[in-house]
Amino acid sequence: MSNYTHFELSFDDAGIARLSMDAKGRSVNVFAQEVMAELIEAVDEIVTRAPAGFVFSSAKPRGFIFGADVNEFALFASAAEIEAHIADVLACFAAIEGLDCPSVILIDGICVGGGFELALAFDRIIAIDDAACQVGFPEINLGLLPGYGGSVRAWDRMGPETALKLVLHGKPMKAREAFEANAIDHLVASRDDLAAAGREAIAGQIARRPAPRTADTAAMIEAERAALLARTSARNMPAPFGILDHYSVSEFNKDNMMKSETKLFSKLMMTPASAGMRRNFQLTDMVKKGGRGEHHVSHIHVIGAGTMGGDIAAVAAMNGFTVSLQDISAEAVDKAIKRARGLYERRLKAPEKVQQALARLRADAAGDRLADADLLIEAVAEDLKIKQSVFAAAEARMKPDAIMATNTSAIPLEEIGTALASPDRLIGMHFFNPVPVLPLVEIVYSDASDSTFVDRAMYVCGALKKLPVRCKSAPGFLVNRALLPYVFKAVEAVLDGADPDRIDQALVTFGMPMGPIELCDQVGIDVCLGAGQVTGISPVVAARFTAMIEAGDMGRKSGSGFYEWDGKKAIRPRGSYDADELDAIAADMLAPLVAECLAAVDEGVVGSADIADAACIFGIGFPAFRGGPLFWDESRAS
Repeated sequence: MSNYTHFELSFDDAGIARLSMDAKGRSVNVFAQEVMAELIEAVDEIVTRAPAGFVFSSAKPRGFIFGADVNEFALFASAAEIEAHIADVLACFAAIEGLDCPSVILIDGICVGGGFELALAFDRIIAIDDAACQVGFPEINLGLLPGYGGSVRAWDRMGPETALKLVLHGKPMKAREAFEANAIDHLVASRDDLAAAGREAIAGQIARRPAPRTADTAAMIEAERAALLARTSARNMPAPFGILDHYSVSEFNKDNMMKSETKLFSKLMMTPASAGMRRNFQLTDMVKKGGRGEHHVSHIHVIGAGTMGGDIAAVAAMNGFTVSLQDISAEAVDKAIKRARGLYERRLKAPEKVQQALARLRADAAGDRLADADLLIEAVAEDLKIKQSVFAAAEARMKPDAIMATNTSAIPLEEIGTALASPDRLIGMHFFNPVPVLPLVEIVYSDASDSTFVDRAMYVCGALKKLPVRCKSAPGFLVNRALLPYVFKAVEAVLDGADPDRIDQALVTFGMPMGPIELCDQVGIDVCLGAGQVTGISPVVAARFTAMIEAGDMGRKSGSGFYEWDGKKAIRPRGSYDADELDAIAADMLAPLVAECLAAVDEGVVGSADIADAACIFGIGFPAFRGGPLFWDESRAS
């Protein structure tokens, strides 16, 4: 037996090499550079000893191999350094592939990225038939493609159609689907069956599944290209377009495609888009970790059964909480529950799961169950006096250790808290509309807020599969504080004679989900005015909004605002404009957003630039490939 830090290598009496991976100091297996270096060393030893067979497995209790350590990507300073690293790994994987003996890899959990690329170098891939066992290539989410030969070996094993689907879209396949797609050669029922299946594979009793072939790869690629062009550009997102070019070959040639993959990966790693998306990955991981912990909440009571309150209640029940929904209108509660059923049928699908979720969501128009709740979430009208009245009445009925949370989008907690005998119980849980879709929740606290309540609210959001960020109570918190000045600047430009379509197209080209003028219409002119009166709004913009409201031009909901609307679609010219001009407009319009984020960090409203960037990506839709407004602003200045 040889001694390694992250692997255990042994040879049995029959000459079978067995290599087990257990990355030390990590809860899951990750190909950090030191781990990969040790794998290369172990494979060299195996090749030198010419085994009768080679079996690879994991010693971790969960997962298999989660790919490379994304945090180490920044260590590479040039494409040449990346290519040198890749060359060593490719040689290792080729050595496995070229062994004169049978080789088998036993997959018992998540096997993605570099882990799946390793698996594809083995003769046989065996996995457990469990939904927790998945294979795939998530690299596109980092602005990359597989770099260790994965895009090529996937084509060779599965055919171009499945390979392109995995590489281009980044969605993993569960074991059963992967088996049917020829990505896995054999399935077993459980981990306990893997060792026996490994022996069978070494003995030649498990066959490798033949790869299917697709007749018209070119048509498939062009269809994917057209779909991409409808939503982005190679300028913003070079990786998917580069992948399509990589797969646009008249015939499969393994050596040429390996070289193409290495060149493309190294080039993409040095792009701003990949840097931004890797930062987005890190921000997501950071925010998710902030939502992990014991919340001690089983029953959530929601007051307000409008769109926001109803959807908050529906999402909470969908994620296992007992929920009671209160409103002065019993009809509003019934409508919210009916809407929840539709959500469950779309998301949960299985009738028994739909019924279970509905059973957890209880109509409580009179608020009789409030006394049993561990957490109250208020989602009534954005009116200070109404909110104060709701909380004053609720405080008298609730358990003393129950959390009281407001869904206000901008009103400072200190003002709402004046109605409470114990304002330390009050926090903010600001969800974003539509609640089932948008992941961000601002967890707002004041100087009076009990810190344990703030922590528990963060953990509740994690249980709701949301991304929570802490914000100190201040007008607009973080997202609306940053978003509204950006929108108002665009409105002022239009009032000064600028073309709204040109402004909107500039920001869409930049990567925003929609332009600021269209967003203003989408949110509602009245809502924008109300929020602006809390966070600050110029007299000229306030006057224009007031005139529009009086004329009935409320935006999308009235059918007209800055644009005319055809249902949910704004009727705007969508003209063709000079790219440099659009870049300049986007930078000008985004200046207030960047400035407010900087100010929020300086004032301690959020704890760091990372949190500000994360909130803008998850709450505003700031393009992930730009890494957040502060990261983008700093990057373009350097």
